[in-house]
Amino acid sequence: MTERKPRNSSKKRASLGFVLMLLLSSLGALATVPAASAALPGSIGITDSISPMPNAWYSSFDIIEFEAEATNYYAAPSGAARTLTWYACEGDITTAQCKSVFDDTGQFNIGNVPGQSSQIIDSADLWSPGSNAEGIFTIIYTFSENDQVAADDEFRFHINLTSDFVDVIADTEHNPLEHLANLAVFDDEQVLNTNTDYVFKAKGESTLCGVCAFSGEFGWQLWDTEQTMLLKEAYKTVSTLPAWGGTDPYNLELPDFNYGQEGRYTLKFGLFSSTGNPYADLNAWNNIATYELVLNDSIDLKVLDVYPSHNAQASLFYYGTDRVVSTFTNQGNMSVENISVSYQVYNSQYDLEVDDSCLIPVMHPSDIASCTFNMTTTGANRLIRVQMPTIYQNGEDVRMGDNLYQLAADVQVGPINPYVQTNSENDIYLTSDDVELVGRFSSIASQPLTFTWREGFYVWGTGQVLNKTGEDFGLGHHNLTLQVDDPWGETEYTYVEFDVLNSVAVLAEPYMTGTAITEQEATSSHTMLLPYLGKNYGIGGGDSPLMMIEVNIETESSEDLGLRSLDLSLNLSEILPENIDLSTVDLRYLPSLDSVSWEFLDGVDSYTFSPDFTEVDVSMTKTGVILLVGVLPTADVAASEVEWAQLQGGQIELNWMATGDMTNPYVGGWNIYKIAGISGTTVFPETATGINENIWEELTLDSLTTTLPLAAEGWMDPIPLETGICASYAIIPIDREGNANLQRANITRVDGAAAQVCGDAIPPSTSLTSLSHSWIFTNDTACFDQRQDWSVCYEATMTWTWPNHEAQGNVTWNVYRVEARPNDIDLRFIEPIVSGIEGIPGEQGTLVQTGLERDGIQPHRTYYYIFAPIDSVGNELQAATYPSDNIERVNIDDDWWTYNQHLIPPEPEPPEPPLGVPWLQKLNDAMGVEEFQIAGAALLATILLNFILLPLMLKKRKRLKRVLEARKRNSAAATTEFDDFFE
Repeated sequence: MTERKPRNSSKKRASLGFVLMLLLSSLGALATVPAASAALPGSIGITDSISPMPNAWYSSFDIIEFEAEATNYYAAPSGAARTLTWYACEGDITTAQCKSVFDDTGQFNIGNVPGQSSQIIDSADLWSPGSNAEGIFTIIYTFSENDQVAADDEFRFHINLTSDFVDVIADTEHNPLEHLANLAVFDDEQVLNTNTDYVFKAKGESTLCGVCAFSGEFGWQLWDTEQTMLLKEAYKTVSTLPAWGGTDPYNLELPDFNYGQEGRYTLKFGLFSSTGNPYADLNAWNNIATYELVLNDSIDLKVLDVYPSHNAQASLFYYGTDRVVSTFTNQGNMSVENISVSYQVYNSQYDLEVDDSCLIPVMHPSDIASCTFNMTTTGANRLIRVQMPTIYQNGEDVRMGDNLYQLAADVQVGPINPYVQTNSENDIYLTSDDVELVGRFSSIASQPLTFTWREGFYVWGTGQVLNKTGEDFGLGHHNLTLQVDDPWGETEYTYVEFDVLNSVAVLAEPYMTGTAITEQEATSSHTMLLPYLGKNYGIGGGDSPLMMIEVNIETESSEDLGLRSLDLSLNLSEILPENIDLSTVDLRYLPSLDSVSWEFLDGVDSYTFSPDFTEVDVSMTKTGVILLVGVLPTADVAASEVEWAQLQGGQIELNWMATGDMTNPYVGGWNIYKIAGISGTTVFPETATGINENIWEELTLDSLTTTLPLAAEGWMDPIPLETGICASYAIIPIDREGNANLQRANITRVDGAAAQVCGDAIPPSTSLTSLSHSWIFTNDTACFDQRQDWSVCYEATMTWTWPNHEAQGNVTWNVYRVEARPNDIDLRFIEPIVSGIEGIPGEQGTLVQTGLERDGIQPHRTYYYIFAPIDSVGNELQAATYPSDNIERVNIDDDWWTYNQHLIPPEPEPPEPPLGVPWLQKLNDAMGVEEFQIAGAALLATILLNFILLPLMLKKRKRLKRVLEARKRNSAAATTEFDDFFE
């Protein structure tokens, strides 16, 4: 059996190819080696990141600020020549990767860093990661150039971002005791007591995402001052912090604090642990705050002073009630309850003459309390002792020497010197006033005193204060006597006088004056109005309402006003106009300004005119409205020079000139009447030849259209007249009750005669003649300089021949421009580019538009210019469909290259082929075509596969051929053996 040896040439080629590949890779690696540069002098290192903090968690929605700490290790200042840059990159990647592919970057505002110092440097560039930012991010701080120590010129750290952000931040500046009341303060420190329950509060802010479920253990821990031993702790579970994605403050009550040993301790409080879905608190480093506690139970009560109640600086005491005042303070650190203070007075032989006590329920630290004592003895050289206990339920007083205060003083009996203090400056009271009389006396009078109030033989009452009302005393003058008795039997008297009345002035000069007498304190107000327009008061007898005068008397109390009388004096010559005959004036009563149901003033309510009728005195027992009535003179007011005009859409406008007595306040305005119908129907008759009131009352019965104020001199009918419908209008003045003065009516006329006026609602159908257009590209450099755009340098010109005007008046035109083919479009919703143009019939009109105009023409556009005619009353033909004689289609092509053919570069000459062989040039060009490269690579791969696979296939075929021949020989031998058997 032989073995086929492989050829060595293929192995040599493979080795050569491998060596060539290594050589090319080495050259590529050399190309990427950075060029060497000299290091800068000095040494500035990046030592920390203040914001963001390394390894901290932040919300994906946060705006992250960058602050770095840089340290100058040299003695000389750093200068400001270096640039410090930050990079933010997603994932845990290397510095080189982050600097080449980053999510965001920015620069720090680094300046001159003094020698041997550190400085916080901030960046004006902020980073907003975005809602999709999730997971770990790499942050790089790096200088643009290295210094002498390159190791600290880059600072790399990681932060974590998530949109499901959860963070509870404790307020480290918060004082958990600030809300506690009645605490002792020593050296600006609040002092707590042992074995006392306190509720501390934790403050801060929390950020919980909207879908986050959070539960935290908030509480406190008590440590020794070195924080080496945990002494006591308490926690509670909180799961109610708001979760909406934003930041909210929290202010939580912590579990009760109680500790039984005095001393100084460190309190840690805040969030100690948490659970949540998807996250618990992500930044544990900002959850806890600390505070130093002082526990001390010292008791120190002190008697501050003992002095006379009438003068704290005096040394002489007087006999009587509450003559001695003593003050106390709690200088200790505990609240003390049920403090019994003893008070004794001894004579010169040290015999006890006065023995009393005062109970102070509680004194908190720093509280000041006082007690008053009676002085029930007199004489010289009395010893006064005030003493506080030294032993209390909570312990002993630490300074017992200041618990006793004693002094020697003289005690005398003082004079009474009574007088009466009133609550009125002028001793005048209204019946609704409270009358308060207070008996005053000398501050050194002996007490207790007795007071008796008399008026004549009638006793009004006893006691230091007499409280009555003016109504109790009654209207009039009163003189009261006050009798004062002291314990020694001495009696002194004093007197007081006052008046009781109630008068309310009604002042409205020069129109009226008056007075109201009431049982209650009250105020007055008044209103004068002309009768309301359009209201019918139904006075009758030829009288009309002239003026309404309302007088109100009001009280602020809830009791009845108690109006006894209301007397008024009305000056009619000032109230009413000069053209009113005052002798015809009479009075009526209205319950309110809005009422038209009047009553006569009679019985207890009356009135009296002066002889010349210029004034009237009114006496009433009720408030309300006085209605002046009388004969009105005829109002000489009319609408003259009535003109009418047709408006757009068939509307009619009326104009007139008001003549006559326009200052007359009793002219209510104008009634406008309208009779509409087909041509030839009823019209308002001519007024110049006289007025038949019967006919006019019939015509105006149901034809009132509107009522206008007297100042109006024009009116537009809001209801347009349809085509074929005409109308007749009348303008009639009215009085304040709405009664029309038919004798002053005026009407609309046609050619000077009473007739119907018709509207015009039909738009014109006029068409332009020979409407055409032309456009050009200006190729103007000045045009291009204005906008730096050649597409605005186009100009379109429309020309036409003006048609004839209508018989009713001149026709004007609006021009519209649209870019869609008009098909029955409504021009009311389009703004015209030109309005109100007009020309002389038969002459040529021109309209020029350029691209420089607002919304000017542009190339590659098709415009439709629509010319809409408008008649003399404003009716516009507002429907447009193309094609039409009034619509021009303008298509603007791009004509710039027509003027700029010279800018097209000539086709370059073909290059000389390599070695002068054209097919090599074609091969060289094809090598740059991607399809050729792919086809060549596929061909090369096919050849290589043939070289590899064909020998294998031939070897397999040869082996298979030997197997088949062996099987064929074995099959022939087996057949021969069976033949022998059957033979």
